[in-house]
Amino acid sequence: METSVNEHIILPEVPGQIKYLETDLGWMASYPLRLHVGVYLAVVSGTATLNTGTDTYSLKPQTELTLTAGCLVQCTDRSCDFGVRLFSFTQELLAKVSLPIDHIYFDYNELHPLYLHTPDDRSQRTWRELLLWMDMARMLFGTPGRLRFMTLQEETFLQGFWMWCFGTIQERIDVKNDFTNTQLIAHEFIRLVKSEAVKHHNAEYYADKLNITQRYLNKIVFRHSMGRTPKQLIDAQLIAEIKGQLMDSSLSVTQIAARLCFPDQSYLSRFFRRHTGMSPSQYRDSRSLHWNF
Repeated sequence: METSVNEHIILPEVPGQIKYLETDLGWMASYPLRLHVGVYLAVVSGTATLNTGTDTYSLKPQTELTLTAGCLVQCTDRSCDFGVRLFSFTQELLAKVSLPIDHIYFDYNELHPLYLHTPDDRSQRTWRELLLWMDMARMLFGTPGRLRFMTLQEETFLQGFWMWCFGTIQERIDVKNDFTNTQLIAHEFIRLVKSEAVKHHNAEYYADKLNITQRYLNKIVFRHSMGRTPKQLIDAQLIAEIKGQLMDSSLSVTQIAARLCFPDQSYLSRFFRRHTGMSPSQYRDSRSLHWNF
């Protein structure tokens, strides 16, 4: 699918609370981008890897993925035939339409943002239904300009979609089963890292925030994040944050270090080189050709 600069319409400057796109996510390839809206996407062809700093998702045909507003995203390892259908939605709209819906469904979706459809009849029927929702999004929100009653259509569409979506969760997991306490703690840790890693780089801060010992935090996170430690997740988020800041050529490395609460430029540079194999300036130079869309 062809990619164009206009795909940045998922950002909030463009009027309308829902936008529809068919894309290869090429605009996410060069460096991490921060989403200011939520995104629901369906992979229709090819393969790719999507990284949010703390999480890495393998994308393949018939994969669904929810991305929340505020997260950093970068899409790499795209096959030449990779393509997705997606729609974006503002946080204000989501807050409005979610009021009548049981919070447990949103809790589940936040804990399990990715789902790969299986070959069985029920899952394949759900996939076909998802594509019908994408067809509807394309019809309503895929072209420039505002339709009559657009606000009402946006609210009706998004609320209807989430109600349908949560109705399919039974094929994935029994939502009547409560999440374990350790799952909830691990999820809260990830949420805190995504929002506070720019200021707090040590695992001890998050253990205190969660009212648990650092040793217990290490044990929980290791169990629920595929063998990674809290520090590894914090550092991964910081690397994504640094990469995102480096896309702004007006910022010096010293300014970025101050923004991200590093002691100084040298400390940030050593940290970045240790995790990426290159200095911040080398990374910036290697990506500079992609910055002028």
